[in-house]
Amino acid sequence: MNRECNNRVRNGQYRVWGVPKNIYNLGMIFSAFCLDTMLPKGTVLVECGKMLQRGTPKLDKDGKPMRNEKGKIIYEPYKIRVFNTINFQKSMHFNPFAYIHSEKDILKIVTTLIANTKGEGKAGDDFWVKAETLLYTALIGYIYYEAPVNEQNFATLVEMLNAMEVREDDESFKNAVDLLFDALEQKDPDHFALRQYKKYKLAAGDICSK
Repeated sequence: MNRECNNRVRNGQYRVWGVPKNIYNLGMIFSAFCLDTMLPKGTVLVECGKMLQRGTPKLDKDGKPMRNEKGKIIYEPYKIRVFNTINFQKSMHFNPFAYIHSEKDILKIVTTLIANTKGEGKAGDDFWVKAETLLYTALIGYIYYEAPVNEQNFATLVEMLNAMEVREDDESFKNAVDLLFDALEQKDPDHFALRQYKKYKLAAGDICSK
């Protein structure tokens, strides 16, 4: 392929894209990637993917490439993970809930979520940030500790947020999420998620009374 690329470069059919030196550490032997302007976009990406699937030479205890009975180098393919933010249908998925193991992990996810959804510009009022933190912590805590494994994801979080109906003309009204936490209080009055939800409701009550 290298020889073919070089020939096409000389004929003006290709533009050459230099390959970083560290690419050789991956066991890739091409000195340049050639992008054919006449081919569909993504050709370089496809070829790179093929090389990654081929992998890097498997080394013995002395650090030398291992060979099979025919004398050919044995390769170890890389495990390729694809995260496509343009087309999620072509992307592998990542579920932060799978990495929660403690209350500290819940707080880390909440902190990261808020930091990446606040938008640009000046930070919001401390009260609203604290209220948002308490609410997310309560809901994610409930999902992690109480929901079935197949429902431990952000889709469930969004459903719970959508279910938090408020009626200004009826202060005694309880939405679906309120009822969930009422049932949780009967089951476990000292539940982590319940404690956060009570703090959130207390804060919400304070602001509404002002």
